[in-house]
Amino acid sequence: MKEVKYAIVYLNIDPNYAKLNNLPVKLPILAEDFQKARKTNKIPLDVIIRGLEAQIDIDKNNRYYLSYLIYYYYEAFKKSLNDTDFEKAKEFLDKAGKIYPDYRLHFYTGLYYKKLGNLELAELHLKQSIKEKPNFAYGYYELGNLMYERNIYDEAIEYYSKSVELEKDFTLGFLKMADVYMENGRFEEAIPLLQKCIEIDKKFVPAYERLGVALNMLQHYKDAHKVHQKALEIDSDRYEIYYNDAHSLARLGNHNEAIKALEKAASLNETDYILHELALEYKNMGRYLQAIETEEKALKSASEENKDLIVLTLLKLYVIIEDEEQVEKYFEILNLNSDFHEAAVNFKVLFELSQGRVERVKEILLKEPISNFSLLLDKLDRLDLYVSKLEEFADKNISDSIFESIDELGNIDPFSLSERLATKGIKRPFVSWLKENSMEPKLYPDGVELLTNSLLLSGFNYGLSERVATAISQFLWKDGDGLAFGRLLLRFYQDRILGESLSLEPFIQENVEEIKDMSFTFAQIFANFEEHLMDFDSIVEFKINNFKDALKVFLSMFRIQSTAEEITSVNFKDHNTKILSLFINNINSISNSFLQ
Repeated sequence: MKEVKYAIVYLNIDPNYAKLNNLPVKLPILAEDFQKARKTNKIPLDVIIRGLEAQIDIDKNNRYYLSYLIYYYYEAFKKSLNDTDFEKAKEFLDKAGKIYPDYRLHFYTGLYYKKLGNLELAELHLKQSIKEKPNFAYGYYELGNLMYERNIYDEAIEYYSKSVELEKDFTLGFLKMADVYMENGRFEEAIPLLQKCIEIDKKFVPAYERLGVALNMLQHYKDAHKVHQKALEIDSDRYEIYYNDAHSLARLGNHNEAIKALEKAASLNETDYILHELALEYKNMGRYLQAIETEEKALKSASEENKDLIVLTLLKLYVIIEDEEQVEKYFEILNLNSDFHEAAVNFKVLFELSQGRVERVKEILLKEPISNFSLLLDKLDRLDLYVSKLEEFADKNISDSIFESIDELGNIDPFSLSERLATKGIKRPFVSWLKENSMEPKLYPDGVELLTNSLLLSGFNYGLSERVATAISQFLWKDGDGLAFGRLLLRFYQDRILGESLSLEPFIQENVEEIKDMSFTFAQIFANFEEHLMDFDSIVEFKINNFKDALKVFLSMFRIQSTAEEITSVNFKDHNTKILSLFINNINSISNSFLQ
């Protein structure tokens, strides 16, 4: 009796399922595998292959089953390659090649060598695959990928273009062409290709993701935000989209929503750069303890290239909240790093000055002259005079209200501040804004005198000026361009009192990136600031209707040489214009006295 080599069971597969999964409608399975498959209600890849191998072994000329076996050899090859099991991958590749060595053998061999890093052999095999099958779109696509990885962009585009020419709805081909253009900063050319992907497949999230990035890079932040939201409707679990959307939101001045987007991104992928951006947004909103906690977490997982920047941010945060122990800790870390040494000493000087240790500041500056503080030594010798001058400029009703509204933790209570201002007879709209729970951004800078007085009261204390300016800006204007305007007045004050008293153009260059991160609208005005400058008579007649108008007054008064008497003796058309103009003039007058 002839020995039975195999016991094969033929499974009847539903035709629709068979077509969908590229299976024969009668699938041969070894009897010993049949029981396993029935228990799990699945047909594993190795079970399919063993059954097909047995079928071909007993019926070598059966081309029907042979085609399925070759297909599944290549499927097993791809799985092994993705699992980096190169030995197993090569085994399946060789099996397929022995049975039927067509263009696919060269195609997958090319992918194999590419994975191994032998790009020359990969190129040879991929080119052989398209030589044997000239209309093979995926062959051209993978050649495009190979050239892209080798930074041969012209050839990459050529191969990708051929792939979409052969297969009109080949989304990956269009997507990768867009990647090449974006890699080279050609975002305008990438956008139509990404839109084509979306036209082909309305749910193709990678195209939305890249389109959002391209629009961000072109500074079309509103359009980028819309694209991000559409992508999240399709897939709400992609951290990259939340991260990119936070970028759009921040530049649109929507910092509360940017924080929510970054928090979601961090919950999906807690990487150092996401946590760092989240910490910066917490800082922008005056949430310093959350910023520190988040940045400390970022430091624990930071890559070497990001570590020093995160440490510098932590140093700045601890200087702002005046935590001496932590300032010393992070200063010592950076002080030994030549690339960050000067930045670390800058913050050390600011901290010591905030603590009133004037002699210590002098010691540091005499030992290590720093470009940012070339004027500070002279200022320190006349410190009391300048502090008294700042106090003289303050409005007593407002300054007293601020002092009386500081709680036991050292924070300003906006509800108490509102009540105290009202008691002193101040009836402007901003008084009621302080008590609002809504975070809806205000559209014009009423209450600018509250911010300017808080800055005057901070004197030479860098940390205090940061805290009060951020807090008051948020209490008054909630979010949006108001926060950027508050930050701009803070940087102006710090430049005049602690810094170098820069002229307008260098001041813009020094601060444009930070302000752009908070409001792209402001950055656009900065870029063409000369178009927005007014003379003094025009300012007197000018009414501030929004924060853009306030910025134009700021830029104009920055350069105007006038006196406090000139400003107070004329009738301004707008109260906020007068208050802002007087503050800028007063701070400039102190700065000018430093230089005399």
